[in-house]
Amino acid sequence: MITLNDVTFSNKKFWTGFVATSFPTALDEETDSSLAEIIEEEEAADSNWWGNFTKYYDGVLEEADGYIEEPETLICHLTEAQTLKIEFHPGDTVYYINDRQIANTGGEYQIQIFPLADLLRYREGGNDNRMFLLLLPLTVITNEDTSHAAEMIANVLQEIFERSLCDRLSKSIVYGLMEE
Repeated sequence: MITLNDVTFSNKKFWTGFVATSFPTALDEETDSSLAEIIEEEEAADSNWWGNFTKYYDGVLEEADGYIEEPETLICHLTEAQTLKIEFHPGDTVYYINDRQIANTGGEYQIQIFPLADLLRYREGGNDNRMFLLLLPLTVITNEDTSHAAEMIANVLQEIFERSLCDRLSKSIVYGLMEE
């Protein structure tokens, strides 16, 4: 089990792997590149670190659809009454609130479950930018929120990446989280 204290922004390998794998619908419209492709191209990301963290092994996708028995799990308080649990599997990231599954980012992804306003309320509740980024894949962004959301996301990503990359990543994330 890991806690929010274990995923500081100085742990760039964690955040690089998280961003690369947590936004299945994110896309750079200009280059038709996914977030994983953008990060790999720009950052020379250490995919071995993320593979080790998620306990990836050859055949896990075929044998168990990318799920393992004992995944790395982050547990923290979302609110006084809500505990957030995030399981990091080789083929999926699964979100729970109070032990009820609410979302996942794998092949059969279920994301965009709450509006940006809810994400901002969680952030105002004393949680920091790490919580914002951890919950961002679950957010739906409306047309009127796109520029504000892109700016907020880019500002948070600056904790991890160079500013020029943050703008590109944030636009791609917003594209993927846009309300349909």
